[in-house]
Amino acid sequence: MANRFQTAILGLGLMGGSLAYALKGFRGGERVGYDLDEEALQSALASGAIDKRASSPEEAAKEADLVLFCSAPSGIFENMLRCFPHLKPGAVVSEICGVKSEMLRFAAKHLPKHARYVGLHPMAGKEVGGFSNADGALFKGTGFLLVPPEPADEGALSMLKELSAHVGAGRVVVNDAAAHDLIIGYSSDLMHIAAAALVEDYPQGLSLAHTAGAFRDCTRVARIDAGLWRELLLGNAENITPHLDVLTDRLAAFSAALKAQDGEFVEGFLSRANENKRKIAEL
Repeated sequence: MANRFQTAILGLGLMGGSLAYALKGFRGGERVGYDLDEEALQSALASGAIDKRASSPEEAAKEADLVLFCSAPSGIFENMLRCFPHLKPGAVVSEICGVKSEMLRFAAKHLPKHARYVGLHPMAGKEVGGFSNADGALFKGTGFLLVPPEPADEGALSMLKELSAHVGAGRVVVNDAAAHDLIIGYSSDLMHIAAAALVEDYPQGLSLAHTAGAFRDCTRVARIDAGLWRELLLGNAENITPHLDVLTDRLAAFSAALKAQDGEFVEGFLSRANENKRKIAEL
């Protein structure tokens, strides 16, 4: 009897735990989990998010057909170095890091020739982390960005597309690493910086009675894992700073227009924003 397909999930926080739940039944196989946090590992096993637990990254990866690294970038690099020598022939490696160029360079340098790599970036999350907040439905209808090396291994890319469908992703896009990092520098990184800046300070006397949907929507992601996002933002700084410079220039121009009571500028600015938001919603 052939061995069952095996997926290893290294890192069982919000994202890894949610993937573990969502990957139940993927290719009729089993899920092996590993996490430094013993409580998270036990909870994942007890709740059925994983079928087996491993005591080390190496143990999790050695028999896996698919290895998913689901921690902060520094943890991914460390676990990759530990696991790569133990990968079986044909194994597919992926990770969920939000910065891909360095990941591809690292994989190109360290991945054994008998294994294959495709980067994965699920465009999903919550303001809270940890396995206790993991949810198998987290990826329903979301975007999944696949970032293969050049040339791509079509078999590995096909497996990641199959995984995306299995967990319920609504939109799957294949990007090269440079395009991914430039766009994410705007669509994710800049949004987190802006949200953090909006609540880095706040007016004396503010209460929830003063807030509504605009405040909640604009500041939601300011509830942030500062250590994780330090790694992500510094890792993609070259792609974030051009977007950030444009934003600060536009805010400065808007401030000047308000001081000058330049209603034509204000209305034109807001009209263009309204039209661009409509176009983005149709992409």
